[in-house]
Amino acid sequence: MSLQIQRYQKVLESIPCYPERISSLELKERLQSAGLLSAKADEKSQLRTVQRCINAVVADHASIEIDDASRPYSYQIAKGHRHPVKPDGMSSVVSLQVIEKEIKAMLPPTLRSDVDSIFSSLKQVNTKQTKLWRERFCYFQSEHPLLASTVNNAFFKLIETALLNKRDIAFTYQKRGAAEPKNYLSTPLGLFLHGNSFYLVGLIPGTLDDFRIFALHRIHSLKLSFSSTKTLEQFNIREYVQQNARHFFGGDIQKVVLKIENYHGLHLIEETLLSTEQKILCHENGYTTIEAEVRDSHAFEWWLMKHANIIEVVTPLTLREKIIDNLKAGLKMYNIQS
Repeated sequence: MSLQIQRYQKVLESIPCYPERISSLELKERLQSAGLLSAKADEKSQLRTVQRCINAVVADHASIEIDDASRPYSYQIAKGHRHPVKPDGMSSVVSLQVIEKEIKAMLPPTLRSDVDSIFSSLKQVNTKQTKLWRERFCYFQSEHPLLASTVNNAFFKLIETALLNKRDIAFTYQKRGAAEPKNYLSTPLGLFLHGNSFYLVGLIPGTLDDFRIFALHRIHSLKLSFSSTKTLEQFNIREYVQQNARHFFGGDIQKVVLKIENYHGLHLIEETLLSTEQKILCHENGYTTIEAEVRDSHAFEWWLMKHANIIEVVTPLTLREKIIDNLKAGLKMYNIQS
C-alpha cells in the first residue's frame, strides 16, 4: 500500500464522530507516531503534506464537518452520521464480516496485503456495540469457497499503464487444457472480476471489433509493447460482458418450470425464491411445480446440478436435456450405467 494511501486511511479513521473533534495538529501528530511523515522534512513541509491529505479526505466524505472559526482547524463526523470506516453497532460489524469473508476471498493472494491492513485497523475499534456484535454475530459462507488463483501483482500495474497510455501488451498465455503457453499481443480495454478470478478484455491489435477475453492467472509473463494503432475511446466493460459473455454473466431471461420435492426444497418454494416472478403451478404427491423467470446461464445450470436430487427441470426442453446429459456423464464417472 502506498504511503499516500496509508496517510489517507490514518487521517480518515482518526477523525472522531460528534461531539468529539480533532485538530489538524493532532492529526499531524498521529501521522508522525505511525511513521507516515518523513523525518527529514521540515515542519512546514510536514504540515503541507498533512493538509493535502486532510483536504483529500474532506473532499471524499460529505459527512465531515470543519470548524474554521479558529486555527488550527478542527474536524469531526457530523451529528447523526456514522463513521465512514470505523464499525459501530451491528450493521457495521455485520457488513465488515461479510466483506472480509466474501470480497477478500475473491482477491488473488498478491492483492490481499492492502486489504488486510484496512481490516486490521478497523478491528482495533472497541466500542461497546462492536464488542457485543463481534461476540454475538458470525457469518458463514453458503458455498464452498475456492481458493483464488495466483496472479503476478505486477500485471495489474502494467495493464493500468497500458490503458492510460494506449499501449499494447505482449504476454505468454496458456489456454485451459493446453500443454504449453503461447505468445499473444493485445490492446487492453479493461478488467473484470468473476468469482475470485480476474479477466482481461482486449482487442486484437489493429482492429476495433475483434475482442478476446484472457484469464489473468493463465498469463505467465507480461510486458508493455508499442503504442496501440487503434483503440476504443469509450468502452464500458460491464455492458460488454453482459451482452457478449454468457459464461460470465448469462444469457436472456427465460421462463423455467421446475418440479421440486417439498420437504428438502421448501425454502425454494416459500422462502429463498428463484425470482420475483415465481409462481406455484400445482401441488401433488409431495412435489410442487413452479414457474420462474431466470437468466439462461451456466451458473443456473450448475445450480440445478447441485440440487438434482430434489429438482426436476420440466421446461424448457433444451435445458432439461442438458441436465440429463450432465447427470449421465456424472454417473459414468462413478462407473454407473444409466
